[in-house]
Amino acid sequence: MGMNRSFKVGDAAPPLVKHMTQEAINLFEGSSGRIGPSQFTDEATARETLGTRGTVASGRMSLTFGLELLRRYFGPDTFNRTGTVDLRFLRPVRPGDDITFNGKVNSVAKEADGTRVSVEITAANQKGEVTAAGMGSCVVPSILFPPEE
Repeated sequence: MGMNRSFKVGDAAPPLVKHMTQEAINLFEGSSGRIGPSQFTDEATARETLGTRGTVASGRMSLTFGLELLRRYFGPDTFNRTGTVDLRFLRPVRPGDDITFNGKVNSVAKEADGTRVSVEITAANQKGEVTAAGMGSCVVPSILFPPEE
């Protein structure tokens, strides 16, 4: 387990910045086992399928980074047991984009097994355009979340 920590409404998770490259997108998409061109890996397919000028990163890739943000914030031992993330994808992420994921605690509630800490998550590109938004949460065991004095 991790160290004792306190979480308060308004606390911010350290930002997570990802530079999107076509190589990273190809590797991510290749990990699914799917073979062949797609809107994520091939510009011609992206133009035909989506009507875009080039490829885009899948929403699953942004979801993975949202998970990484909270795994780092809560610690892997805690987050891997009880963590969740639910994102909505609002704008395409393209090769060359720098995406910054931010999290802010918006509620802290006692539960039978510990304290549920809910975090608002946003992702924005280098232009400040929000590409994804949603929520994540984690139940922090009572032993790790000291009672307030």
